[in-house]
Amino acid sequence: MFADEINETLDSWTSKIPGAGNSAEMQQAKQTQIVVNAMIGNLGENVTAGEISKLDRKAKLKLAIACKKPMDEVNSVLESFKQMEIMHRILRYRKENGVALPTDQNGLKMAMKEDGMKVMTGQEKVEMRKAYQKSARA
Repeated sequence: MFADEINETLDSWTSKIPGAGNSAEMQQAKQTQIVVNAMIGNLGENVTAGEISKLDRKAKLKLAIACKKPMDEVNSVLESFKQMEIMHRILRYRKENGVALPTDQNGLKMAMKEDGMKVMTGQEKVEMRKAYQKSARA
């Protein structure tokens, strides 16, 4: 689904506007698409965030070589993938429980706060706490 969303961004009508294809957002989407395609090629179409969390340095290095991108860019895309999967789980949880779905960015942040801990695994919670502590120090 992550690959589909990237492809949809690149195929949207806004990318057809002269000059819009060179915007920073479109360039970032193109770079992300390269990494995602390499990820699909190396890890399969149905890879999950849990499987990505278990990738060791060697597997990530192979992925970086396959897509010819630096390791920090690969790590950034992998982190985005994990965050998107968590967001999808939160949205599914809210839909299954009859809770209103968010309609904007602020609503999505609120849903993350309210329901994030209910749908995340123990490992994901630990990783989020570490990331929060890192950002608080910086």
